[in-house]
Amino acid sequence: MRSFSVSLALVGLVVGVSLVPHALARTGSGGIYSVYPRVDAMVIALEAQGLAIIRTTNGTTYEVVQRPRWRVGDQVECEHVAYTRVPWERLSCRKVSG
Repeated sequence: MRSFSVSLALVGLVVGVSLVPHALARTGSGGIYSVYPRVDAMVIALEAQGLAIIRTTNGTTYEVVQRPRWRVGDQVECEHVAYTRVPWERLSCRKVSG
């Protein structure tokens, strides 16, 4: 019985240690900031679901989370977010003028 409990403890230790590299891989030493440059854009449409469509200065359109007091035509500045689960959270935007 003692050898069974020792074996079970060793298996638990091995499984626990094997999960550590996966957990540490998510927290890189560089932080969670993005390496992409900031994006200047204009709000071209507001949607009822709380999303806004923006067009960047190079013509690319994105769907982003709408902030309070945004209107069509406002200038926004956006930064890429390193880890997101949904496409409309890839950019974090703030109003700069308008």
